[in-house]
Amino acid sequence: MTSRRRRPSAGRGRRASPARGAPARPDEDGGRSPGGYLGASRWPLVTDPLTGTLAEERAIQPYQALKFYRCPGCNQQVAPGIGHVVVVPLSEPGERRHWHRACWSRRDRRPGR
Repeated sequence: MTSRRRRPSAGRGRRASPARGAPARPDEDGGRSPGGYLGASRWPLVTDPLTGTLAEERAIQPYQALKFYRCPGCNQQVAPGIGHVVVVPLSEPGERRHWHRACWSRRDRRPGR
């Protein structure tokens, strides 16, 4: 019986080094830079329409949505498996709100409460 050599899998091997001049880690500033984005964070900063405070706008893909939530824009349920937007206030991350994408895009046209 002859032994075969195994080829390395795609996930193994040397990692590519960052480009010259690029930071070794994208969050070297702690992830909190002033501006429209949170430093190296991938989520843009927006004004929370319900509280008026600064918040992160996070897009949730359908495969990530595993629970029922209540949309503050229409007061209906956001069902599991439905892509939606999560608004996370910077001052109180536990008070995040899950919006339908359509409700979030129309947030500036909804009546005041």
